[in-house]
Amino acid sequence: MKLLITRPVAITGEGGVRSFAPGIAVEVDAATAAQILERQAGIPAEPAAPAPAPAQPETPATPRRRRRPANART
Repeated sequence: MKLLITRPVAITGEGGVRSFAPGIAVEVDAATAAQILERQAGIPAEPAAPAPAPAQPETPATPRRRRRPANART
């Protein structure tokens, strides 16, 4: 899982101690990702699933009127 680290964190696992600094994106295994997310030290860098597209309106929006320049009003 790819995470964006938001605050300093050190994780102890089977491979030893791993330290992460804020502002980096890391690819970690599921167990390490769970620890980082549990400690609120990172956020997912990629969405898990694509968001559904918003529904399109059936009628087109009415165009906005343009304002005339101030010197054309006189």
